[in-house]
Amino acid sequence: MKNKKPHIVFLTPGFAASEKDSTTIPALQVYLKNLQTALPDAKFTLIAFQFPFSKKTYSWNGMKVIPLNGRNKHLKKLWTWNKALRILKKHHRKQPITAIHSFWIGECSMIGTRFAKKHALNHITTVMGQEAHVTNTYVESLKNSETKICTLSKNQHALLLEKHHINSTIIPWQLDTNSFPELQASSIDILGVGSLNEVKNYSTFIAVISLLVSTNPALKVGIIGEGNQRSLLEKQIQELHLENHIKLLGKLSRKEVLAKMAQASVLLHTSTYESFGFVFLEALYSGMQIVSFPVGIAENSDYWQVCNSESEMVQACEKGLSTTKENKERIASPCKTESVSSYLKYYNE
Repeated sequence: MKNKKPHIVFLTPGFAASEKDSTTIPALQVYLKNLQTALPDAKFTLIAFQFPFSKKTYSWNGMKVIPLNGRNKHLKKLWTWNKALRILKKHHRKQPITAIHSFWIGECSMIGTRFAKKHALNHITTVMGQEAHVTNTYVESLKNSETKICTLSKNQHALLLEKHHINSTIIPWQLDTNSFPELQASSIDILGVGSLNEVKNYSTFIAVISLLVSTNPALKVGIIGEGNQRSLLEKQIQELHLENHIKLLGKLSRKEVLAKMAQASVLLHTSTYESFGFVFLEALYSGMQIVSFPVGIAENSDYWQVCNSESEMVQACEKGLSTTKENKERIASPCKTESVSSYLKYYNE
């Protein structure tokens, strides 16, 4: 980017449909806002391959967002890719692109690699999800390329290396602490936050709560999120007679999620996989104790119990609940690397 006005293009499967949409990939939203602050004179363009389900270009906090409206339809894949390449070519001609940053090892990283190679551009791919450890044909497009590959945590780095033999640089997300409400005395004992899907493993969450209720008859629990497992979880709650203890709170805005965290004591996170776990940073800064499996950035500490079984989670929750509910303490992110400055080095190469 030397001697050029920076023009960075971001490629992502999906993005916030508007500035009011706070729940779509919040970590990416926080990162982009911080990057705009660091590079006030730069031009940013974001291409969203699959969603929002719209064809209308819009502005998000001053950034141009171009949705391709792929709608996750397999038959539209080739059309979507060709459209992305045409848009990249058009924008590169109008104002030369200085770097491309793609998210997930998938169609976005493949298109980014192809365009960057043709035009000798810096290309960075951030590994965002389960693609680090599952079979993924898109990985081949990254091998023997000049793409800089970044992971979010030590766990994710190790999985990518083990499964796909790809080394990476760890650049964790940072938390924007300006939007957090004041801490409060706990009115919620245990909180779960995340989509109601198989990976988040809420069946184990509910089983843990069932065991805890026997010694904590007044236990108050909330689960924030929506997903295809909701009906199954409602049935499990009913069968275990936990209706008076567990409330399914549905999908909430990020502001509402942070408000609930400020009122809660323990984040119980039973997910079987996390690439990072942005919710962990939010919980720590909200003064919560965390109980989780060894996923994402999980690390044992005075405020975080990392478990390997359901029974260990029960004991860890008991310990967390015994911590005073009146004097919460905010815990700053354990991630020492500054995301923006780390990525800027790659953008500038």
